[in-house]
Amino acid sequence: MTVKPLDDVRQISALTYGFIASKALFAAVDLDLFTRIAGGVTDLDALAGATGVAPNRLRTLLTALKTAGLVTETDGAFGNSPAAATYLVAGAPGDFRDYISVVNGGFLYEGLRHLGKAMRGERIFPDKGFYEGIVYSESGVGGEAFSKAQHAGSLGPAQLMARRVDLGDARTFLDVGGGSGAYTLAFLRKNPKLRATILDFPQTVETARRYAAEAAMADRVSHVAGNALSTPWPRDQDVVLMSYVWSAVGGNDIRTLASRAFDALKPGGLVLVHDFMVDDDHAGPAFAAWYLLASLPDNPEAECLSPGFVERCLNDAGFAVDGTEPMLAEITALTRARKP
Repeated sequence: MTVKPLDDVRQISALTYGFIASKALFAAVDLDLFTRIAGGVTDLDALAGATGVAPNRLRTLLTALKTAGLVTETDGAFGNSPAAATYLVAGAPGDFRDYISVVNGGFLYEGLRHLGKAMRGERIFPDKGFYEGIVYSESGVGGEAFSKAQHAGSLGPAQLMARRVDLGDARTFLDVGGGSGAYTLAFLRKNPKLRATILDFPQTVETARRYAAEAAMADRVSHVAGNALSTPWPRDQDVVLMSYVWSAVGGNDIRTLASRAFDALKPGGLVLVHDFMVDDDHAGPAFAAWYLLASLPDNPEAECLSPGFVERCLNDAGFAVDGTEPMLAEITALTRARKP
């Protein structure tokens, strides 16, 4: 991947002010503008009345949204762009407003306020990661709200992975750091004989149980409350999945996780490592690089993951690596390996 070097000050300015477009999106989601427009509230005065926002301020926000390609305006009537209609409207097929608002608009932005400290190796919470500290602090939104938002953002990627990865005759599946269980439930739907265990922080368990019950799969999912680095893992697993776990820990902990996965699997068992990864030449993709940078406030020891790095760690743990493939285009990749 080759990125053309910048040669104009306006390109630097675009980077400098780009966060304003993000904030415009977050504000619009907070006001639920896209849902209101989809419901037929399309002129400025009507939207002002529905949101309680003064017309002058709303006009400025809507103009910013137009420049970002999120809304259109024809003869004073606002409309949603195709992407906004699909992903930013309540009840839409791809609705992930909670993920945008809570995860990106809240925690990601809050974390990046501390990026300078993270670059100096400082931790915001001495005994835990930034997001764990913010989510579960006394004034935080709590594990349920965070897990709900993560669940909304994970449904599509989870279904994609379950379609792509053939588990064959696997019967036992361990989802390490599985959160709400979105990936677990997707694999259970695709593999009717599979039973799963989700290992994650105690604060996530009740939310994961509820989602499993809503999916009528509570009898196929067990839960282990704890820390993936210290809590014993269930043994004799056919499959171990670690999704978005390696980007949250440091290099030594990554090697610990790889070793624990090896010990938990049966001979011939499959490990799946899904995470943000840049190419081995570290030239991109941009979205993966940005996500990995945003991981540093959570844990200043986090690594810049790439397929080569992930595969070496698995090889060192004793695995035979099958390879790495893109999962979410230009954002994540999936590495597969087997225990000999």
